Amino acid sequence: MKQFFPTLLLGILFLTLQTTFFVSPTIYWVRPDLLLILTLSLALLYPPLSGGIIVFFLGYLMDLFSGNGFGLYTFSRPLLFFGAQLFKDHIYLESFLLRSSFVFLFGLAEGIVLLLILKALNPEPLGNLYPLFFIRFLPQVFCTALLSPLFFSLFRKGYFLLYVHPKRGLGDRS
Repeated sequence: MKQFFPTLLLGILFLTLQTTFFVSPTIYWVRPDLLLILTLSLALLYPPLSGGIIVFFLGYLMDLFSGNGFGLYTFSRPLLFFGAQLFKDHIYLESFLLRSSFVFLFGLAEGIVLLLILKALNPEPLGNLYPLFFIRFLPQVFCTALLSPLFFSLFRKGYFLLYVHPKRGLGDRS
């Protein structure tokens, strides 16, 4: 429980930053998705139950802030979290290129899943979304992927400072 609230507050802080400071019209098409980075970091650091609950709440808050009626982020963010949980023991994410490509591939997968869900739920043709996928979404995912190694290392250091305590030796008494 002590891991839940600080991480949720960090997610709310990132959501606030993402929806206020990164919405400037001059940088709109390259704004990074900080919650995507946080979601994938949680998948690498947290156990499935507590991390999944946090990611579900953050996805729900994203839907509330974006005015999205379908609940797309409430569905897609936990899906990304558990997908990354499946691969976390099989990949080595210690280099800049591997961390960036990890975030890029999962961000791209989320975009494709969201397009497929919108296509399935909306009876009208979505012809105007396909150009936006290449003009806005791909640069945004690329920008997010470039920032991800910095945030991954910050999250990992913060996680180990807050939650992992070194074992005490047998002679230590305190």
